[in-house]
Amino acid sequence: MRMWMVPPQVLCRKHLLGEHGEIHKHRHNFVKNHSIEGRRGQIDPLKMKSRHDEIAKEILKRGYNHNSPYEQPDLSYYDLNGFTVDIDESFKDLVDRCAECAERIKNGNRDIKVRS
Repeated sequence: MRMWMVPPQVLCRKHLLGEHGEIHKHRHNFVKNHSIEGRRGQIDPLKMKSRHDEIAKEILKRGYNHNSPYEQPDLSYYDLNGFTVDIDESFKDLVDRCAECAERIKNGNRDIKVRS
C-alpha cells in the first residue's frame, strides 16, 4: 500500500483509483491494530482521512462514482514518528512507472479529459 501524496489531478485513472482503494484496505490494519512498521515512508496514517477526501473529490470531478466515505480509526496506540511520504520521490516514481502519469505531470494537469 502506498500513498502518493501528489496532487490527485496528476494521477492517471489507475493510480487515482488504486490509491483510493488501498486507503480503504489499509484502514483494516489500523482497526485490528496490525503492525505498520514496514510502511514507513509509504504511508502517512495521520493524513489518511484528508487524503481520501482529496482523492474522492477528484474521482467525482472526473465523473467517476464514489460512495465510500472514510472514517478515521483510532491511531493512539501507534508510534507514528517517521510516517511521512516523500512527495518528490513519489513524483519520480510515477514518472518512471507510468507514461500517463508522466504526461499529466509534464503538462501540469492542463486540459485533462475524463476517461472512461
